[in-house]
Amino acid sequence: MLKTVRRLFSYLKYHPKTMALGITLLGLASALELYSPMLARQLIDNVMTPAKETGVLNVQLLIMLLMGYLIINLVGSLFRYVSLLKLRKMSNDIVKRMRDQLFAHMHALPVSYFDTIPAGKVVARITNDTEVLRSSFYVSVVSNLLSNVIQVVGVYIAIFLLNWRLGLALLVLLPILAIWQHFYTKYASKYNVAMREYISQISGQLNEFVSGMAVIQAFQREGQLLKEFKKTVEKWFQMGRKYLLLDSSIAWGLGNVLRNTTIVMVLTILAARYLNNQLVISAGLLYVFVDYVNRLFDPIEGFVQTITSIQQSLAAGQRIFEFADQPVEAQQTTPIAITEGAVSFNDVTFSYVPGTVILHDINFQVAPGETIALVGHTGSGKSSILNLLFRFYDPEKGSITIDGQVIEKFDRHSVRESMAIVMQDPYLFTGTLASNIGMNDPAITDEMIVEALKQVGADYLLSRYPDGLQHPVVEKGNEFSSGERQLISFARALVFNPKILILDEATSHVDTETETIIQKAMEVLQKGRTTFMIAHRLSTIKEANQILVLDQGRIVERGDHNSLLAQAGTYHQMYQMQAEQL
Repeated sequence: MLKTVRRLFSYLKYHPKTMALGITLLGLASALELYSPMLARQLIDNVMTPAKETGVLNVQLLIMLLMGYLIINLVGSLFRYVSLLKLRKMSNDIVKRMRDQLFAHMHALPVSYFDTIPAGKVVARITNDTEVLRSSFYVSVVSNLLSNVIQVVGVYIAIFLLNWRLGLALLVLLPILAIWQHFYTKYASKYNVAMREYISQISGQLNEFVSGMAVIQAFQREGQLLKEFKKTVEKWFQMGRKYLLLDSSIAWGLGNVLRNTTIVMVLTILAARYLNNQLVISAGLLYVFVDYVNRLFDPIEGFVQTITSIQQSLAAGQRIFEFADQPVEAQQTTPIAITEGAVSFNDVTFSYVPGTVILHDINFQVAPGETIALVGHTGSGKSSILNLLFRFYDPEKGSITIDGQVIEKFDRHSVRESMAIVMQDPYLFTGTLASNIGMNDPAITDEMIVEALKQVGADYLLSRYPDGLQHPVVEKGNEFSSGERQLISFARALVFNPKILILDEATSHVDTETETIIQKAMEVLQKGRTTFMIAHRLSTIKEANQILVLDQGRIVERGDHNSLLAQAGTYHQMYQMQAEQL
């Protein structure tokens, strides 16, 4: 917990001047506010009391004291306003910096991390949890904690100056408050951590439900998922109810009892000393004592409420730093130079989970410009080979080379710069047609994008929409057909002119007529490039230079289409089965 607090406070180092100004103005505001009861005392003792006794009102002194009281409070309020404004701006800057860091860190994490954590939890850490820190920690905790500390110290100093015996007596409140906050913190922490976790689960469920809405409605699972969602929300609600019960009973109920008891005790002590002629007290002085005791409890109760913000902030901070501390991919700084696109897998063995081997001693070579197809049943290891080629993962044994260079020795990003991939379900981002093809790369011009669309046979999209390349695209590009999304992804791959092209079941989601168009686009795309193809439709890989048949992570057959058919083995059986289904 202390480590989390230190890390949260470490962000204040980026704004030393703002922090210093905020503390100074808060101190001045508290000092001015603490002086105002003294003016009220003079108003009571030097204006109102004499006026009652003599029947003459000192109007000049009355106006001066009222003006002084007004000016002090206005200036104090101005100082407090400017201080809080500066601290709030500082909190926004800190959270912006934190979100930028988390976003950059997210892209440095290995793909394996995202295989094990729901997307909603990642989103919650970068958005919801950082917002908690902005509103609860860097605003409430920093500003309120400083203000409360300054005010408590100031009240005690003022009371000691007025009556040191009473000041000593009121010091007994400090251990009582320490015990009070200890128990409050102990239970509030547990509830706040649990509530933040449930909020994360809610975000994850919502993200999953929205992404899979078509499947949910198709299988009519709305009722079941509603039950699951209500169950999670109910857990959050019950935990929140326990927290509210704790907060209302300890933070507010006990606070009011302690405040009223203290005021009664102070009045009793002052009355007893007055009646025993041990203390001369005026109405104004009595007002000051009561006012200061009240002012003492405002920040004290504020401390308790600040504890709530601290607990929420610590829960959010722990989750954020847990994400920020996830180990990133090992980075190599040397860029790789890919000029030909020759690929070789040499005795490659790989496991996602230690002890469960996915690929066993994979060996093959692909010459520049050749097309290699990977076929096999689900789970045979086809996608794993491509994951290794992209360096989303690295092999446990063996090596992968491109143009004779072991890719593990080079920067991951430079390896991927010479590659492009077309997925079986292409993803289009919110933006424009141009941004989805050029990916906002400044090196990609509109002319290059138009030419790429022409080459893949998708330039008709430009005439369909009045805005042409600037036609807005919604998330996932649902306004386009599956074939059109595929053609757009082909144009995306083509415009980056990769040396190595990966086609991951690029025709699996389109009809036969559209497949013919896409096949022509694929021929354009493959020209002069080393191409890896994963295909369930074996008719699409007849022209491949070599075909690897995988089974349970092993290459069981290899050759071209005709030679594999002649072997009358696994490939022949798969091809015959598909032919019979047509």
